[in-house]
Amino acid sequence: MSNEVKVVYADVEESLSVLENATSSLKPTAEPAIEGNTLDVVTKLNELAQELEQILTSYQAVLQSNIQTTRNSVHYMREQDQRISTNISGVVSGPRRLME
Repeated sequence: MSNEVKVVYADVEESLSVLENATSSLKPTAEPAIEGNTLDVVTKLNELAQELEQILTSYQAVLQSNIQTTRNSVHYMREQDQRISTNISGVVSGPRRLME
């Protein structure tokens, strides 16, 4: 069983871009309130529409925040991979330089 984690950065970034575009295209605007009707059901529907708009707006903000956090994490992992790779390359090529 392997403990290795492989990340294809281009695939992750592409998926994040797709998610970001979908999030940006969300239009969490409630329908206009029904007016001129005094039924309790209509009042409740208007209240629910407003609550739904607030929830969707909050959801959109959370998604945007999570996308940015993921981008930062991927960037950090890429930097660490490069740093480790450079260090490994230095260790492998180091003894050869001493022998030459």
